[in-house]
Amino acid sequence: MNHRDHAAWRGRTGLALALGLALALAGCGGDDEPAGAAAPAGGAGAAGALSASGSPGGPDGAASAGQATPGGERPVARDSPAAAASVVTAYFREINSASRAGRVADVTATTLPGCQACALDVGVTRGFQQRGLRAAADPYEVTAVSAQPRQGVMITVTFTATTRTVGLLDPAGREVDQAAGVPTRAGTAELALAGGGWLVQTIRYAPGQP
Repeated sequence: MNHRDHAAWRGRTGLALALGLALALAGCGGDDEPAGAAAPAGGAGAAGALSASGSPGGPDGAASAGQATPGGERPVARDSPAAAASVVTAYFREINSASRAGRVADVTATTLPGCQACALDVGVTRGFQQRGLRAAADPYEVTAVSAQPRQGVMITVTFTATTRTVGLLDPAGREVDQAAGVPTRAGTAELALAGGGWLVQTIRYAPGQP
């Protein structure tokens, strides 16, 4: 390779590296009552960010913006109403999962610090863990999850929540207690946009049937 060809090759290589770096950087770019729906077991007391990517690794396994979902569906933007609804669903999924596993729920991927209703739910799972118990089934049944149009950096997600009465199992798998359920209620979650994704700021439930 002569000097001129070598210089041209170096120029093309440098351009390719610069383009790759640019693409990589672009890819990084009233009557309501607050309450946790999971019921305390035997008097267990109450006891913290959607990961900036909103990506798998949080409890929900939601796809981040620009990432194809397992079924090949169009990716959901992290600041969209659909993403807000998925965060609420992920929150309840984590509480259910932790309750069944007998571990303390980790909701830091879906909530803002200071969410009191979220602290109640985490506290219930902590109570199970401290007693060496786990739920025999999901405490929560959450349906009709629907996000309202966003208002700036805030959004409201409504849902219907039922807390089932579930048996509590000891390490040997024997039912030794129960966690009392709560009748179906209409729930409202307020989420704020932070760190590139939605985070639950508070959860409230309307008394009585939705």
